[in-house]
Amino acid sequence: MRSDCPVCGKSNTFSVTDEGLQRLWFCFHADCHTKGRTGLALTKDKAKTAFAKKVADKVVADKNTSFQIPDTFVSLSRNLDAESYVKRVGAYDAYLAGRADIRYDFKQHRVVYMIKQDGVTIDAAGRALRNIKPKWYRYNDRKYPFLSGSSSVGVVVEDAASACAISDKATGIALLGTNLSQEYVPVLSKFDKIYVALDKDATSLAVTMVKQLTSVVPTQLIILKRDLKDMTKDERDDFITRKLTR
Repeated sequence: MRSDCPVCGKSNTFSVTDEGLQRLWFCFHADCHTKGRTGLALTKDKAKTAFAKKVADKVVADKNTSFQIPDTFVSLSRNLDAESYVKRVGAYDAYLAGRADIRYDFKQHRVVYMIKQDGVTIDAAGRALRNIKPKWYRYNDRKYPFLSGSSSVGVVVEDAASACAISDKATGIALLGTNLSQEYVPVLSKFDKIYVALDKDATSLAVTMVKQLTSVVPTQLIILKRDLKDMTKDERDDFITRKLTR
């Protein structure tokens, strides 16, 4: 939860996070030192919930052989730089609406987009918040795209932020690069229609992708003047009206 701080009164600087067995609060304002935590009373029902979650997490991990979510992944609201970045690239609405699971890695100082297959986290893509390489980092290197949204129409883009930015109207599909991995094709084939929306610099690659996909799903090419994540909401709405509804 985010709200105005009850101590210093600053707007939208107070964060409360419930982690199941404890509740933490913190004010991000530089001049306010309000912070703390409290353990929750472990009633019989809460204990059942907590331990059931641990068992479920273990089953998921065993099922996917998989991706153990690092302890350094915390709520996005725990870092103002991370939250500001997500807002700036048009991904915040998708985060709030639950179309994307976005977290903050405090060890690597990255915004992390959780990559899910059938609702199970199998990987994550982290975008650096400082000038370090690589800018994008795959934590588990699974051959699976980042998806945001639930529409039967998919829009293929390069990065996770752009996928989130379009996800209120279509399912954003981030390649997390400019190449179409063959492992992605079965995922894309499940959509009723696919739009490949890359910028001008990747036109030749986009044309190749359309040729690859046309045999398995109706596919159309869109060349962007600017990435979806760099557009304003009005510009994205205009893009949708002109390109996706014709």
